[in-house]
Amino acid sequence: MRKWVLSTIGCLSLVAGAHVASAATTDGTLITNVACGTFQSASGMGFAISYCCTANVYVTNPCVALQKRATPTVQSSGGVVTFELVAINCSCSSSAFNIMITDRLPDNMAFFSGPVNGWNGFYAAGPNPTSTPYKSNDNLSWTANWPAVAGQVTPFWLRWQLDFLGPCESSSISFQATVL
Repeated sequence: MRKWVLSTIGCLSLVAGAHVASAATTDGTLITNVACGTFQSASGMGFAISYCCTANVYVTNPCVALQKRATPTVQSSGGVVTFELVAINCSCSSSAFNIMITDRLPDNMAFFSGPVNGWNGFYAAGPNPTSTPYKSNDNLSWTANWPAVAGQVTPFWLRWQLDFLGPCESSSISFQATVL
């Protein structure tokens, strides 16, 4: 009796705690869907024949990498440093959409100017993606006006929404800051 009660409670807890499982499918996975149809003769007797068909789905995910460079890498107080952000779609089979890039102005620096050269293809040829620059002094209240106020000091965040980045394409944007 005790085993029955424990097994019943165990089964009920599994049913009550059931949730839909989901996971991200790995890039390069092949998903095969099989559909079958069966019919019989009109008399219901005789033979039954089944036909099956398949459809394949190849999963591709974009792979977005971000690089940041500073030029020059050594600078004195009052000097200007150019920061370049490069977004790279390292997947050569799928596009990336609505990429948000956020950068905080480093401590002891003031915003000088930007963007220096705008978004452009950096690693691979292709059309220039469009972007929308944003700025915030609290990382919460974003305004979509550019350029930012020259002389703005930290904390100060810059954000760009890159609408589209094609397979194996990249884009870069630069801005300048002054060392305080």
